[in-house]
Amino acid sequence: MHIVFVHTPMATVSIPEREVFWRNFDIRYHATHPGLRQMKNVLWELPHWMTWLAGVLVDAGFTSLEAMDLYASECTMTGIDSYKIEQAIQKCPGDIYLLSPMTPNLPFAYEIADAIKRVSPRSKVIFGGVVATPMHKEIAAHPSIDYVVFGRGEISLPALLKALDKKEGPEFLGNLSFKLPDGRIHTSHFEYPWVPVNEIPPPKIDLFERSVGDDIRYLRQVYALGCPYKCSFCTIQTIGRKADYFALDRVIEEISNYREYYGGHHNVYFGDETFTVNKDRTLDICAALKNDGTIRYDIQTRLNCLSDSDMLAALKESGCSWVEIGIESVNQDTQNLHKQKVKLKELEHILAKVQDHGLATCSFLVNGFPDQTVDDMYRSIDYACDLIDKGLLQASYLFGLVPYPGSELFAEPARFGMDLLHKDFRRYHEELPPVYSTKYAAPEEIYKVFLYGVKSIGEVMGKKSKLLDYSFYSEKNNYGKFWSEAHV
Repeated sequence: MHIVFVHTPMATVSIPEREVFWRNFDIRYHATHPGLRQMKNVLWELPHWMTWLAGVLVDAGFTSLEAMDLYASECTMTGIDSYKIEQAIQKCPGDIYLLSPMTPNLPFAYEIADAIKRVSPRSKVIFGGVVATPMHKEIAAHPSIDYVVFGRGEISLPALLKALDKKEGPEFLGNLSFKLPDGRIHTSHFEYPWVPVNEIPPPKIDLFERSVGDDIRYLRQVYALGCPYKCSFCTIQTIGRKADYFALDRVIEEISNYREYYGGHHNVYFGDETFTVNKDRTLDICAALKNDGTIRYDIQTRLNCLSDSDMLAALKESGCSWVEIGIESVNQDTQNLHKQKVKLKELEHILAKVQDHGLATCSFLVNGFPDQTVDDMYRSIDYACDLIDKGLLQASYLFGLVPYPGSELFAEPARFGMDLLHKDFRRYHEELPPVYSTKYAAPEEIYKVFLYGVKSIGEVMGKKSKLLDYSFYSEKNNYGKFWSEAHV
């Protein structure tokens, strides 16, 4: 049985304001990451789900595996290039094709599934992941999709593949939705327990060619699965609400193996939702990273998880270069409704404290919460620009709010004062006009603020910062070139 992992393409939405934004963002990012190399192609990062599940399948006895990277394929909002996709499929013939799309590229994954069935009608197409989990019955109804694995797949996917290999029916397996011969959708009556993280087999590092190391910006690593907080816009159903930590020696060994294979120059990006949520655990990983001494890394976390001085010092001493902080909005009422335990009165104090420990900071800013007036949105943008101008932030992302399936916003939009306008998931994209209206703003009004924010934040990041070292800068480098390519 030959298994092909498919990396679904993402439609790129090129808006003029992003060119300056990503160029200036990129320059500041380079200023905090000495030795960072420009990507030769834009894969951005390895799709972690692929190497992870590939390791699970190898452990289960499936060794004929291949990755088909379509992420940077030509893909527009109107669809994929069917001819080129079919050519790619012909070059990667498989018995099983695995896809794990996100919401905005789900329609393209459907098109790829259709193409697979045209090229190889007897092969099986299996979907899973963050959007497939809340929508497993709907996705299973698609004519070209054979099975949907919902929730975590460490037990259910190998069990399904073993059943298919033995030509046994999957009716008594867990975490599955699929079509019966009469067209009805069968859904498992039970789900398997989650596998403790230290019982998950190690990833298959070499699923991709070594040369892919030239196409990525960093190596993604995970220290813990799970986040104890509940945000209305988050789709966290596949990782859980309680952090489950990998053994320290495993984390360091995985990083070493990834760097040995894809390039020792790579920084590491810890994908944990809240890396610093547990002080003791954070100090443990910092000690292990410091002991290694060769790893520079970035983290993401929350404002209320950054107040401890000992922890901040440990981050800096162990090689942390960049701290991404989920601020989202500078309206306290919005924080109270959509996040938990974030007190904005402490914002500047905590950012200054992080700066004092020599750590660069970048915020996540989200435009268009349903309880925000248009003026509230403008104030958030302007305040973020002021924080960058003061040096309290080195950079900030800005995304449009999207009520993704699996989030509370999608499940109960009316509870949050939101009216969903449609379910054309291609348009559930952080760069496009919102797919909802609120009592305070229409989609075009929200999007106007978004474009203003991209332009304003891009411009303020273009100013020279006294805190950053620009000695790396060269006019020969095309900073931010990824802005017009597949980068989401």
